[in-house]
Amino acid sequence: MSSQGAILIGIGTVKVPRDPETLDDPKRTMVDLARQSRRRDIREDMVPRLGSGRSVGPAYTSRMIEFATDSGRWRPEVAAENSRSLGRCRNALKRLIHGGS
Repeated sequence: MSSQGAILIGIGTVKVPRDPETLDDPKRTMVDLARQSRRRDIREDMVPRLGSGRSVGPAYTSRMIEFATDSGRWRPEVAAENSRSLGRCRNALKRLIHGGS
């Protein structure tokens, strides 16, 4: 997650893992970060309710979509600097779009 992501969910950037490739469960990490949010709406949306049996909150997906599609919040080119798999994905998509190999 970038510093923009930390701002979105209302946590300090020092809490953001620097190497997302090493996370065993990135979704759980996002939920745990949201659990620490200063913003009540983020906690209610992204963190599962006690006893629900769910791994994410009721609006986890919509919050992630909001972050990824809201202009200026998520910068995939910057995120790819810390995520080898995202970098490979971006390169593969570029080749596909431009017809290269």
